[in-house]
Amino acid sequence: MQNSPKAKKAAKTRAKNKRFRATKAKARLAAKIDHAAIDAKRAKAYSEMENSVCDLSRATTLAMEVFDKDELFLFAVGQLDFMVQRFKDRYYAEEFPGEN
Repeated sequence: MQNSPKAKKAAKTRAKNKRFRATKAKARLAAKIDHAAIDAKRAKAYSEMENSVCDLSRATTLAMEVFDKDELFLFAVGQLDFMVQRFKDRYYAEEFPGEN
């Protein structure tokens, strides 16, 4: 019965399924490694962004303090806009070196 066409087909199917499961297992393992690498990269980027976020916060506070002085307020808002645009560009380019 081992040499019957039905047994051969079943053995072939089992071998195919085994290869498929092995490929899927390798893909899952690779995905786990990739998630760890992505998490490490994000943690580093967030750490490097901290100075820029603090600068934006301080610039916002300064703009609010000079709200009643038209010329200073416009200057502060202009500088804040420049800083936010630079931050946004660097954020999307994923360029946050340790120094600002």
